[in-house]
Amino acid sequence: MSRGNLPTKSSQHRKQRVKLQLSVIQERVVHGVLALAASIPVIIALSILAIFLYHAWMFFQQVPIWEFFTDTEWTPDYKSRQFGVIVLISGTLTITAIAMLVAIPTGILAAIYLSEYANPSVRRFLKPSLEALSGIPTIAYGYFAILFLTPFLKHVVPGLPPFNALSAGLMTGILITPIVSSISEDAFHNVPTALREGGYALGFTKREVTLKILLPVAFPGIVAALTLAASRSLGETIIASIAAGQNPQLTLNPLIPVESITAYMVQVSLGGVATGSLRSHTIFTLALVLFVVTFALNGLGHWLVRRHSQEMSGLVIPQPELTEQEQKDMEASQLNAQIELTPSQQENLFFAKYIQRNRFDTLFEFLSALAAFVGILVFALLVIVTLQKGAHQLDWVFLSSFPSRNPEEAGIYAALIGTLWILVGTVALAFPIGLGAAIYLEEYLPQTRLSELLEIHLANMAAVPPIIYGLLGLAVFSETFGFITGGNSILAAILTIGILILPPVIITARTTLRSVPGEQRQAGYAVGMSRWQVIWSITLPRALPGLVTGMFLAISRAIGETAPLIAVGAVAFLRFTPSFSVEGLQTSFTTLTTQIFFWVSKPQEAFRENAAAAILVLGAIVLFLNIVAVLLRDISRHRR
Repeated sequence: MSRGNLPTKSSQHRKQRVKLQLSVIQERVVHGVLALAASIPVIIALSILAIFLYHAWMFFQQVPIWEFFTDTEWTPDYKSRQFGVIVLISGTLTITAIAMLVAIPTGILAAIYLSEYANPSVRRFLKPSLEALSGIPTIAYGYFAILFLTPFLKHVVPGLPPFNALSAGLMTGILITPIVSSISEDAFHNVPTALREGGYALGFTKREVTLKILLPVAFPGIVAALTLAASRSLGETIIASIAAGQNPQLTLNPLIPVESITAYMVQVSLGGVATGSLRSHTIFTLALVLFVVTFALNGLGHWLVRRHSQEMSGLVIPQPELTEQEQKDMEASQLNAQIELTPSQQENLFFAKYIQRNRFDTLFEFLSALAAFVGILVFALLVIVTLQKGAHQLDWVFLSSFPSRNPEEAGIYAALIGTLWILVGTVALAFPIGLGAAIYLEEYLPQTRLSELLEIHLANMAAVPPIIYGLLGLAVFSETFGFITGGNSILAAILTIGILILPPVIITARTTLRSVPGEQRQAGYAVGMSRWQVIWSITLPRALPGLVTGMFLAISRAIGETAPLIAVGAVAFLRFTPSFSVEGLQTSFTTLTTQIFFWVSKPQEAFRENAAAAILVLGAIVLFLNIVAVLLRDISRHRR
């Protein structure tokens, strides 16, 4: 080795050290940024709780807590004000009870069919169709309830008023059925196959195996599904606002107009709420009640799911342990049974019971299949009714005109531009934060009790009613930071919808990242890659198809929201579109969902036809996003 080579090697060592130091710095910076992203959902939850507690404290300074829970009238807008929350609770519980009466049998039977009867090709078609019900904007359900379901029910219940708890409960039940069926199917799927085989070995039919073995074992998981569905029903806003009416009555009669907690929030939000007024304290106090109830139900549901999964993972087939005397008694009983009947009688008895059992099995399979097809039937009905009402309204004039008091001249141009603004803004806000939080929680945070609590917390945040996020947006983005956002502006709406879809984005991204095989990560570490290099070069490319699908599904949910946008000040009548500037972000706004809500609320038939046409446009956008998601996913998989 010559002396002339030494400086060259030294230079290479220096370059390697610098490169290593830069890699360490990069790793620390990335770690800090991702940890910051992961802390945002926790900050959101604490903000919700702090704001609601503050307003509740101010509310109870003016209204005794005893009267709040014991008064039997709800008249906060009258001169002689009374704040009996039990009135709103009765309306909420009536709608929820009807919804659960629909969702429990339909969802469980559909889960049984999908898990035990449907062949793989039918299951691949039916399950997404049923789950698609939960992706339909709730404003479409409200439209369907008031324009189709209630007139149909009047043939069965003469004198049924246009607004009633029955229609609202039935449509909410259809909405939450996929929650029951999806989680219940997972519970059935988790039951060990050995238990099924044991049942068949004893001569059980498929129905008997399902009802006598699978159902009891899967019961905790089914209960968890029901608690999650109940919390979703309690927090449902738009269906209750449109179909149940806004008439607070202390009753459990489903055939009269009632008002739910969420419907009252929307009613107050439509009229504008003065900051610091008793009305503003009232809706935040009601939101706190709803938040605590739904949060507790969601927490219970997820705890039951996790406990059930843990129990299933260690489940073994129980072995009978009979004493010697019990064994002798059983053999004697079997011998007596054989002596009492001749072989011919035993054969006749066997075939009679066999035929009867087969009939029950056929009927049970038919009912299960019918429940599984509910999704397709309802979706088809909704499309047919909407097309009949609104297809003739769809033309260029309708798409390019501003709203008008004359329904023949009214269009959706402002609402369409507002929807696209929120779409783009939400993508820019929620996706980087959501993906960053998911990477930190999945790749950096150790699997400890803390990570488990964060996972439960995110699942709970994803199930919190959207109106809660709307009130958070009103308090934080429209009022506290109104000097930046412009108050009830499109920027406040983007921030509100952004934090609303953040938890589902994180959950979806975590699930996708978790699906990447650990061996591939280990291979990256084996060749000297840092953690971030492994994530960037190996994990993210492998997870890209699932990430794309999850993101587009989140966008579909974002543009289908109505209640939070009403809470942050979406207007019914807008004769301009926001410009592409900072000033444009600080202007008033409207969206397709809010425009539909205001049109459906009007008595004129022409406005309701406009609402149907707007639903078709909204549905076309959602369908387009889903098609793009599928194409991008397939392209990513092909390149991978």
